[in-house]
Amino acid sequence: MMLAHTIEAMVGDKVVRVHCNTCKSQHSYKANPPGESLRPAREAVTVGGTPRQPRMRASRYQSLLKDKNVELAKVYSPKDRYELGDVLEHATFGRGIATAIKEGDKLEVLFESGSKTLVHGR
Repeated sequence: MMLAHTIEAMVGDKVVRVHCNTCKSQHSYKANPPGESLRPAREAVTVGGTPRQPRMRASRYQSLLKDKNVELAKVYSPKDRYELGDVLEHATFGRGIATAIKEGDKLEVLFESGSKTLVHGR
């Protein structure tokens, strides 16, 4: 959103710090409206005259699940015990993989949306 701001600091002719009149916070001045970049778009790099496709790096979640048989995913229950590398199916977070055991009864599970700490063996 574009909100009203008051200039707090300048270096020469350049605004560097502003105060938001709506939320009363201070932040660095951003010269462009939200969603617009200061830098021009990068051109596609060509190899032998053909544009090279950008490489997509596999996420940690995808690389951990790559070698697992997801058909054998266990339905998560706080009563069951799990081991490192177990693939779980959680009702809220979806499919995940156990990445660490903490304090004996806590389990760190990496889901596509991020890592969550769940209880197990209770």
